[in-house]
Amino acid sequence: MNYAAWAEWYDVVYATEGDAEVDFYVGLARKYGGPVLEIGAGTGRIAIPTASAGIDVLGIDLSPEMLRVARQRAASTRPVGKIEFATGDMREFELDRRFKLVTIPARTLLLATSAESQMATLANAARHVAPGGILALNVFVPDPQMLADTNRSPFFWDDVTNPANGRRCLLWALNRFDTSEQLNEGLQIIEELGDHGEVLRKAYLDVLLRYIYPSELRLMLEKAGLEIVDEYGDFFGSPFEFQSSEQVCVCRVRGS
Repeated sequence: MNYAAWAEWYDVVYATEGDAEVDFYVGLARKYGGPVLEIGAGTGRIAIPTASAGIDVLGIDLSPEMLRVARQRAASTRPVGKIEFATGDMREFELDRRFKLVTIPARTLLLATSAESQMATLANAARHVAPGGILALNVFVPDPQMLADTNRSPFFWDDVTNPANGRRCLLWALNRFDTSEQLNEGLQIIEELGDHGEVLRKAYLDVLLRYIYPSELRLMLEKAGLEIVDEYGDFFGSPFEFQSSEQVCVCRVRGS
């Protein structure tokens, strides 16, 4: 994925998500306390509100461009809690610190595009959890109907506002699923509109991720030495059920 291109449009894409995910992870930070390690911090969408709640946060991301935006936003926000950002690969970064709460939000685990890379990410995250601490993450649940879709034309996704300039943006998406490898090599298209509906800018953002089935994620967590404390089907605390579209897991390191 071209993270340099994503850095400019990341907050536009995630404007589709509303506040529920941010509120969930900030709520966990309030409950369990800091310091918090956020893996896949992006532009600080969750890390900065967490620090604004008075909780110290370290955000890790692979993309220097993403973190440049995050640092600029943090500097302008001036949160109460200490906030730091560092460049690192989620599969293998090493810190000499442990954290009361480690999070992998925003479906970031799926950006590791093999089962081995996903396992390495979970094991590395688990190594950074302090004794008695918590690891939390979320992924989407694969929809069989979505995976069977062979449409090769972009479909309309959402109509949002660019938080950077207030302009209206139309979002389109194209999924290309490889069900044998559990990959989606997709495309997201953003049209930024002017005051009269004219297209001022158009961005094409590539997407590559490996989706995970619920039973597979549970097995991966177990292999990484983690046990699930709570499992939800959304960010409002609803029980995880067969028809849930999101899998949200809150875990402890086994034996801690």
